[in-house]
Amino acid sequence: MDHLDVRRLALILAVQAEIEGMKATNDLRRLLKELPSYENNDFTSKAEELKNLSYVCDSQLFGHP
Repeated sequence: MDHLDVRRLALILAVQAEIEGMKATNDLRRLLKELPSYENNDFTSKAEELKNLSYVCDSQLFGHP
């Protein structure tokens, strides 16, 4: 595993952490009998972000937020 693989993995894990936070927020709101903050399209967008990270060329990894 080279430094670009590590960077790609770190970016993927960061997005996954965002997804887990979104799920936790929705769970809390459900317990409070409130509407969810995040809808299916929000999770679909994050899934697309993960897919894009898996295909982005190595030279773009350093420019990715």
